[in-house]
Amino acid sequence: MWQKKILVVDDEPDILRVVETALGREDRAVIAASNGIEAVDKAFSELPDLIILDIMMPRMNGYQVCRLLKNEPLTWDMPIMMLSAKYKEKDRLYSMSIGADEYVVKPFRVEELIDKAERLLAKHQKEDKACPVSAPALVNEATLLSRVNSLLDRKLQEMTFLQHITRAIVGTFDEGKIMRTVLQGIKTEVGYRRSALMVLESGELKERLSLGYSPRERPFIEPGTLQGIQERKDAAVLAGRGGAVNQRCVVPILSRDRLKGVVLLERGLDEPPFSADRINLLSTLAGQLGMALENASMYRTTLHLSITDSLTGLFNARYLYEQLETEISRAKRYGHPLSLFMLDIDFFKRFNDAYGHLSGDEALRQVALVLKENSRETDTVARYGGEEFCVILPETDSSSAEIIAERIRKAMESHSVPTGTGDESVTLTVSIGIAQMPPALGSAEELVRIADKALYQAKEAGRNTVRTFK
Repeated sequence: MWQKKILVVDDEPDILRVVETALGREDRAVIAASNGIEAVDKAFSELPDLIILDIMMPRMNGYQVCRLLKNEPLTWDMPIMMLSAKYKEKDRLYSMSIGADEYVVKPFRVEELIDKAERLLAKHQKEDKACPVSAPALVNEATLLSRVNSLLDRKLQEMTFLQHITRAIVGTFDEGKIMRTVLQGIKTEVGYRRSALMVLESGELKERLSLGYSPRERPFIEPGTLQGIQERKDAAVLAGRGGAVNQRCVVPILSRDRLKGVVLLERGLDEPPFSADRINLLSTLAGQLGMALENASMYRTTLHLSITDSLTGLFNARYLYEQLETEISRAKRYGHPLSLFMLDIDFFKRFNDAYGHLSGDEALRQVALVLKENSRETDTVARYGGEEFCVILPETDSSSAEIIAERIRKAMESHSVPTGTGDESVTLTVSIGIAQMPPALGSAEELVRIADKALYQAKEAGRNTVRTFK
């Protein structure tokens, strides 16, 4: 009868006896080791289904043994339970970070030990390998400590890499730059054939950035895989989907414990599989990525609110002046024309008095809609204040500005505005004043004053008209 093997490593004989009594059964073999060197030797030779590992041991401690076994092709998938008198949360977290699957504090309840051991044994599916991976030819203290030191060096390199990437991504609010920095950094440190960064929107993954895919290939993650990642919030390693892809790794991007997206990495047939320590590194990096993307989103939202009129969704007067200064500088530098027009709703007070301020707010939103629909992408449309609006027209002289303004005036004249009283609607008219930037313009405020004078001329001419300042 085939027996499952449990390797128990502890330098206290009483603990070894208690664990052997608790877990020993007819279909299980309990193997004992009293120090770290012996533990590694028996892990390689016996290939146990579960390792129960003390931390404080002679010759090589449990942390070193765990890190070593989790980085060897022969033993990386063996479940490891740390059994230690170290009771602080930081000890448990460190154990889990280096690959341990469970952590039990001494003195322990036998029932807890049995329960966790049973779950790890059930989880571990031992494969019958026709050509198993060979164990290291020489297992001695000097060799193993050298290997542990090499792993520590690599861990230091990983920490340096994470610090470098973290500094790069927290130093910008540009989401595109953040994503490119992360994928290119993973390429250098971990390696992949192709990769993609996908964000979760309305329950579906949307590709934001991909590297290595041909125009006919698109990154894809099965719905079942996404559901599993949402439930476990843990990385998943999947088989390739055919072609030249050997293995895929899907790493969740989390922020405040909520799934924001995933990083998909694919390795080719000639590349090694993703190891546990590489996956841990990717998970740590994905956590930093999640926070950086959330910070960028918050910054973008805050910036949008600071420059946007909350009623109409147009830019506000603050942004109008900032953008106008930029356009004036550009126009002077390249010798291009620049125009600005100011628009005012005719007899708006009468509308408010007749239908109320709520209907007046809707009328302002309708005017904003007409302005956006009839302006160019290069134009800046803003609510100046009250019922007044402004439009900046780059590389546009007064003659061209008049054509655009007349188009807006006509569109507004024929646009129905609801009154809020049943199905009744009315039309509103607007007056527009145009100012072209003079050669000796001193400031943005001066150009706004010229447009305001032109608007006054339009009103004096009877309203519902367009006038250019002369």
